[in-house]
Amino acid sequence: MGATVRVRSPAARVLGAVMMFLAAVGLGAALREGAVTLLSFGAPVLLFGVLGWAAFWQPCVDLSDSGVTVRNTLRTVHVPWTALEAVEGRYGLRLLTSAGAVTAWAAPAPAGRERSAERQSSTAEIVRDRLEALRASGHLDRSRPERERLQSVWHVPLIATLALLAVACLALPGLG
Repeated sequence: MGATVRVRSPAARVLGAVMMFLAAVGLGAALREGAVTLLSFGAPVLLFGVLGWAAFWQPCVDLSDSGVTVRNTLRTVHVPWTALEAVEGRYGLRLLTSAGAVTAWAAPAPAGRERSAERQSSTAEIVRDRLEALRASGHLDRSRPERERLQSVWHVPLIATLALLAVACLALPGLG
């Protein structure tokens, strides 16, 4: 029916890039200062950079013919078009399904006056338009299970990395 569309928040991407840049500068400075400084400050600075990437750089919303894939910081959820019941966009993007609600971290929300005027986010409008086009063309006419399962994948390597860095933040300064 259509090409895959990826939506990301430009402001969040800038914040993520700044955090990763500052982490790289901080690691470089700690490395120049020596092993004691690197032990004391390396893990927190690295954690800061990884959080910038995970929370602000990599989240996105992908719209394809199979459905909406929401990649958040710690988990990715795929919502098939047949499972999608409603789309809310006043505070970003929230997909309502029979299996529960899915909120997209990456979808930019309308700003102050737009939100108070009940305007929807641009991402919600894109999702709603694609859903209506699929319904109008008859692609969603097949019967669907009463409670369709959503595919959900936790980002285990990222979670493990964050946990390891958090422990390192506590343990390594004591060694220096």
